Amino acid sequence: MTRHGAGQRLTVLLALLGLSIAAMALLSSSFLQVGTLQYILQFVPIIGLLGLGQTLIILAGGPGIDLSSGAIMSLCGLAIAGLSKLGLDPYAASAAGLALGLLLGSVNGALVAVIGIPPLIATLATFFLFGGLAIAMTNGRPIAGLPGSFGWLGQGTQFGLPNQLLIVFIPVAVALHVMLHHTRVGSHIIAVGNDHRAARLLGIRVVRLRFGLFALDGALAALAAVVNVSWFLAARPDAGRGLELAAVTVAVLGGTRIFGGEGSVAGPVVAVLIITVLQGGLQLANISPAWQLGLVGVLLIGSVIASDLPPTLPHAWLRR
Repeated sequence: MTRHGAGQRLTVLLALLGLSIAAMALLSSSFLQVGTLQYILQFVPIIGLLGLGQTLIILAGGPGIDLSSGAIMSLCGLAIAGLSKLGLDPYAASAAGLALGLLLGSVNGALVAVIGIPPLIATLATFFLFGGLAIAMTNGRPIAGLPGSFGWLGQGTQFGLPNQLLIVFIPVAVALHVMLHHTRVGSHIIAVGNDHRAARLLGIRVVRLRFGLFALDGALAALAAVVNVSWFLAARPDAGRGLELAAVTVAVLGGTRIFGGEGSVAGPVVAVLIITVLQGGLQLANISPAWQLGLVGVLLIGSVIASDLPPTLPHAWLRR
C-alpha cells in the first residue's frame, strides 16, 4: 500500500468514525454525554492492544493469524489476580503476567515459525490449550477482591480520559507506529509479508522475525489483561472469549491486507474506535446484540473487498 493509498484509507476510516458518532447520537440522546463517552473509551485499550498485536502478525504474512490472543489474555489475567491474592504486590504480579504473556506468545512463535505449523492450526490448538488451562486453574470461577489501589489504571481518569487510554494504549500505539514505519524492523516486517522468500534472500531472518512478533503479540495480550484486571479488580477465565475475533476485525477493518505486507498502526486505532462507538451506541439504543455483530460483519466484508479488489475490476464488471 502506497503512502497515498494508506492516507486515503485513513481518511475513509475517519469519515466512517464521524458518521458512526453522528448516527449513534441520533439513535440515543445520551450517547454524547461525558460519562457515556468515557465508558466507551474504556473498552478501546483492551480490544485495541489485541488488535495491534494481530495487525503485526497479519502484516508479516504466512498468512499469519493468532486465534489464541483472547485465551492468553484470560490466562494472564488469572495469573495476575491469583498472585495478588497470594500476597504479591499487584504491580509485581502484573510484571509476572507480562512475562507469562511473552512466554505464551513464544510458544505460538515456536509452533509457527520454528516448527512450521500453519498459524491457523497452531493458534487454534493453543486457543484450546490456554483456554482450558484458564478454566482448569479456577474451576471456572473468577478471582476477585484485588486491592482498590490497583484500580487507578483501569478506573481512573486524567483530563476526562481513561488512564488506560492515556497511559497504556496511546503510548503503545505510538511506539508501534514508530517501529513499523521508521525502523529497520518495520521495513523487514513489510518485506517478509510481501514475499518471505525474497526477504530471506536479502538476509532478513524470517524465522526470528515471525517468532518475535508472536512473542510481542502475547505480551500485548498480557498488557490487555493488566488493564482488564485493574478495571474490574477481578479476573475471569473467560475474560478474553471472542476478543481474538474482534482483534482480527480491528486489524482488517483498519486496512491490514489479510495476506500480509500492507497495513499501518493508525488504521487499526481508528477501526477500534469505530467498533466501540457502534457497539456502545447500539447498546444504549437497546439494539439486539445480533444486529450489532451483523453490522460489524458488514463493515468487515466491505473492508476486505475495498482492500483486495484490483482498482480496475469494477470497470471490468461495468463493461460486461
